[in-house]
Amino acid sequence: MRLFYKFFLAFCITSFVAVGLMLSLITVNLSSGFNDFVNAAEHKQVAHLKSRIISFYRDNGSWQLLKGNEALWKEMLGAKMDKPLSSETLSAPENPPEADDSLLTLSSLLQTKKRLSLYDLNKQVIIGKPLITDNPYSEVIELNGETIGWLSLVPSQLAEGSPGNEFLAQQYKSYYIIALAVIVLAFVTAWLFSRHLVAPISLLIDGTYTLIRGNYRIRIEKKTNDELALLSDNVNVLAETLDKNQNNRFKWMSDVSHELKTPLTVLRGQLIGIQDGVFVADEQRVQLFIDQIDSMSNIVNDLYQLSITDVGGLTYKKEPLNPIQILLQVADSFTAKFEQKKLTVDCSGLAPLMANKKCSVLADKDRMRQLFVNLLENSCRYTDAPGDIHISAQIIVHNVHIQIQDSAPGVPMNIQNQLFERFYRVEPSRNRGSGGSGLGLALCKQIVDAHQGAIHTSDSSLGGLSINITLPLHRSYPQ
Repeated sequence: MRLFYKFFLAFCITSFVAVGLMLSLITVNLSSGFNDFVNAAEHKQVAHLKSRIISFYRDNGSWQLLKGNEALWKEMLGAKMDKPLSSETLSAPENPPEADDSLLTLSSLLQTKKRLSLYDLNKQVIIGKPLITDNPYSEVIELNGETIGWLSLVPSQLAEGSPGNEFLAQQYKSYYIIALAVIVLAFVTAWLFSRHLVAPISLLIDGTYTLIRGNYRIRIEKKTNDELALLSDNVNVLAETLDKNQNNRFKWMSDVSHELKTPLTVLRGQLIGIQDGVFVADEQRVQLFIDQIDSMSNIVNDLYQLSITDVGGLTYKKEPLNPIQILLQVADSFTAKFEQKKLTVDCSGLAPLMANKKCSVLADKDRMRQLFVNLLENSCRYTDAPGDIHISAQIIVHNVHIQIQDSAPGVPMNIQNQLFERFYRVEPSRNRGSGGSGLGLALCKQIVDAHQGAIHTSDSSLGGLSINITLPLHRSYPQ
């Protein structure tokens, strides 16, 4: 839940800051824009009324009639404050085109005329505020180039209780209410969004805890189609891999135990028989012991080779060499075994590549020999007598392709890809009775992989199994 509260707090803080900043900008912009608009309207109204005041002075020659006369002042300005001042005021509207002007209309709504004051030439009050300095804004009144008085104004934004200030206060109140509603909405949205965002993360956390406890069958359900979904897929692949590795480890332990148990059981039974006088320790019996020990030694050696390959401990001293030459040497060494098993071997297809300089690969000579020994041993052991083995090779593009085919029995296509798994055997035709440990082909695959090659199986045209090897040619020779 800590992650949930972090997300929630982050969303809330971001929303509060955004709303606060937006409210501040709106408030400043509204206040500045509205005051500028109001000032423009009021200054235009002052200019409009100033001409009336000058006309009054011209007609009367002084300010004497206007001094302290509020009613005359209002009537002269054409102000309609609370009610009409006289019937003349109602019957004679003043300057209709100017009255329709939006700025003058706004000045009337703001009651600009209530905040006007008039002073004589010596800045003595005629009507309005006692001191001219009480008004932030003043304009000189001139007639024929001579100063006759001063007209002063208290701007709307500076006047206490002015309609403009009341309007701004109402707007600010509305904005604050809207901002509060937005904050509440953001709070609820942040809560829901945080729960939605944290839900798949919580599933991932629970799934990894389950993996830590050793349950590798757990699979995490995807809730989204984003990076979290990709992470869920990766965790599921990891769980599947761990589950497969665990099953392989259990199978390995079982297979190794069984492979070692069989010769040990034979040895123990024979030795007990000799001890009890049932058997005689003659040459034939001793040879049986040696065969069983050799069987265990082969298993242990193959396991060691595979294990050091897995951890990267198997060293390869690679050099340019012709793999066909090594293959022919190994095939010659198997001549006696092939004859004993009544197997006919055809290597005639290899001769053209013996003298071909292009047929060169960068490989470890000992590992290549080990590869071919295991493959020919596999064919010799699992091919029924009388039988045939056909070995061929050819260069295709930048690779040398080697094929070892044998006659029956074959291997079903649906299980051929399992032949390179450790301890795997095909029952019943290629079984444990043939003497193999089930590790030879697994070791062959690791050797080929270490040489950046590929190995796979297919059905043989002779009725058995075909082992297909691809090795990259050495680049020092022209292709």
